[in-house]
Amino acid sequence: MGLTCRDVMVSRDHQKTIHPDASVADAYAIFKETRIRFLPVVDDAGVYLGVFTSPTLMRMLLPQAVTIGRSESAMAAMPNLGFMSLSQENFEERVATLKNERVVDNMSNPDNIPVAHPDDPILHGIFMIYKFKRHLMLLEPGTNKFVGTVSANSVLDHTPS
Repeated sequence: MGLTCRDVMVSRDHQKTIHPDASVADAYAIFKETRIRFLPVVDDAGVYLGVFTSPTLMRMLLPQAVTIGRSESAMAAMPNLGFMSLSQENFEERVATLKNERVVDNMSNPDNIPVAHPDDPILHGIFMIYKFKRHLMLLEPGTNKFVGTVSANSVLDHTPS
């Protein structure tokens, strides 16, 4: 049998996750400490619920007037925010408001997150990473329990030298 996603995954023991009821401020602290870009959202039973990402966090730090009702194409039409400024004090105030936001209410659109089973062939995993341009979430069949992730780096880490 050939390589599977399980053979190259970052296991749950090594992948940072976050509880759905955690605050976005908690996610902010994890992103800042570890420099990772996403956190699988996992409940007390280990069931995968979605993903909270650093781009979502960046969106939450922007003024609401910039993001309300804006599609990605409308956002692309806005060349920059160079005309606005943000003091250190205002930035800290904005970060403090993240304590009032729950991770579960701010997860990424599940249609944009690739999911597979740990025993799927690695070529399927590589294809999903290529197609979605994101890490692949591995879930236990039937229970949706979070098992781990596959990334371009985890694939490269397991290739022969």
